[in-house]
Amino acid sequence: MAEYIPVTSVDEIAEGSIRGFVVGDKEVAIARCEGELYAVDAICSHAYAYLPEGEVDTDLCVIECPLHGASFSLRTGRVRALPATEPIHTYPVRVNDGVIEVAIDG
Repeated sequence: MAEYIPVTSVDEIAEGSIRGFVVGDKEVAIARCEGELYAVDAICSHAYAYLPEGEVDTDLCVIECPLHGASFSLRTGRVRALPATEPIHTYPVRVNDGVIEVAIDG
């Protein structure tokens, strides 16, 4: 069972925003879309690009890669637009006393 790791205050992630963090030994991006918090890999699966520098589309709840425009579902990590063909990993998120916690599996 994965352990939840405290990352940041829930107030640090505004609607439609995304921020990058190192959680354990992973680079993770946390985003808020439609009031929900999502944690995904911070690195694009297509080319080494830092996804927190991309844009969150709040209508579709996707993150667009800043390098080549690939997009990924924040809910599932699935590719929503090419050129990426491989999904990104998603991580469980919870809020505990106003702190966002992310579970990183080995």
